[in-house]
Amino acid sequence: MVVSIEQWHEHDDTLGHRKLAVLIKTGKNRVKRVMQKYGIAARRKKKKYIYPGKATQTAPNLVREMTEESLQQVVFSDIFEVHLADQSRVRGCFALEKQTRQILGLAFDYHMRADLVTSVIVSMTFHAPGAIWHSDQGKQYGAQSTRELLLQKGFLQSMSRAGTPTDNGFAERFVGTFKLAVAERRSYRTLGHFLRAAESWVNFLQYDTSS
Repeated sequence: MVVSIEQWHEHDDTLGHRKLAVLIKTGKNRVKRVMQKYGIAARRKKKKYIYPGKATQTAPNLVREMTEESLQQVVFSDIFEVHLADQSRVRGCFALEKQTRQILGLAFDYHMRADLVTSVIVSMTFHAPGAIWHSDQGKQYGAQSTRELLLQKGFLQSMSRAGTPTDNGFAERFVGTFKLAVAERRSYRTLGHFLRAAESWVNFLQYDTSS
């Protein structure tokens, strides 16, 4: 079993005994005992980065008004930052569907303008008229280009309350997981090196959530 654990950790060393148990198809307590015996531990996340820049055009928090029984689809989005080996800053934006946990779009660049968000929206093949697009109140999400594109795609725009990151907790958790599993795992000398690692992890994550 220890070999299987180490093999899965080659893909993602943030996996704990509960997730590993599902992947290996055995009991979580058994996996936990083996990890403790061989000194294998999941890497834990560091303190998250909080971004400034509030939108002048905001939207109501539609997600907060939903009931647990609601079948309305929700896509969460956020912008985050990672550092390469030379300390250059790379910004990422993603779209994540709540029900399936599927990553619908993911983009990276050295800037964090509105077109970082719109490039994700344009790349998506997701079609669900009336679905909610939820984000924080970042100015990139309040930009006219973003709002118009979401309207064209049939989304209802929703934003967290100001200064309330828990309103976008689903996206916040994804950012923390991505940073821990990819950005903080090793030092990346180039953007291309980082993008290949991100793509590999995303493909692994899609396999994990679909299994």
